[in-house]
Amino acid sequence: MTAELQTQEWYNHLVEQLQATLTEAIFNSRWALVEGYWISGKLIREAWKEHYIDENPVNVTQLLQDLAVSISKSYRTLWYALATFDTYPSIDKLPEGKNISWNKLITKYLPALKKENIPLPQGNKYSVIYADPPWDIGSMVLEKWESSLDDKYPTMSLGELQRLDIQSLTNNDCVCFMWSTLSTLPQALIVLGSWGFKYHITLTWDKGNGWSANGFHRKSELILVGYKGILSNVIRQEGEYIPTVFFEKKTTHSTKPEIMYKYIENRTIGKKIELFARNKMFLPSKSNQVKRLDCQERKGWDVWGNQV
Repeated sequence: MTAELQTQEWYNHLVEQLQATLTEAIFNSRWALVEGYWISGKLIREAWKEHYIDENPVNVTQLLQDLAVSISKSYRTLWYALATFDTYPSIDKLPEGKNISWNKLITKYLPALKKENIPLPQGNKYSVIYADPPWDIGSMVLEKWESSLDDKYPTMSLGELQRLDIQSLTNNDCVCFMWSTLSTLPQALIVLGSWGFKYHITLTWDKGNGWSANGFHRKSELILVGYKGILSNVIRQEGEYIPTVFFEKKTTHSTKPEIMYKYIENRTIGKKIELFARNKMFLPSKSNQVKRLDCQERKGWDVWGNQV
């Protein structure tokens, strides 16, 4: 810093103005986020009450799931928005007033979102497992960000993922494609082994964009490929190779590239299941309207997950 500038009255005045302006902007934006979620919860609750019919009741959970897909927000976010209004019907009664942040409100003052324990499917055995585990990335929920990076769906701990009896779903020969973020790679390797698979190779998805932190621009995700039994019994020996690095532009949060399904379908043999399947969004090439694509619509696949 230039010592001469520090002695200038106009410069010090400018510093004070900037600090005050930005502090106020951050404060106002933080409250605007809380207020926006409270209003959203109010709108949801009022709409639910208005359209609730005894003979054909609207299930709140289903309503939140459908809304989450329609407005490209998470079920978790809308659940907490509704919980905010239900817990504090008057916005003036929010704890800490306008000093409260969204992250502090949901972690300290609101009831925790209960996890749904959905049993694994029974009766079928699969040769292909395609999994997008809901990794618990607590470090991404940073109060200073107050951004859309707060948890987008209920997560699972490493222990919970390890205890899933995935081996009950697999044939003797089976291949697993498991998604992992860069930071959850160590956990992913552990879970892959816990599910009975031997690590084979890693695929890298170049998303075209991402987020930056601590000197690194993170714009890729990984797919660990593991197998049990004989790999050549479930991998076709002809057809287009699955590349270890591929590009497809990122769309909505957590939505994985459609091309992976084509790679898997073109190169693998046997019955397939997608684990932790979620409702997906895609934008048709000749339309400006976002259309919902339900997990159940993928021909030839079984699906399992809390948004199916």
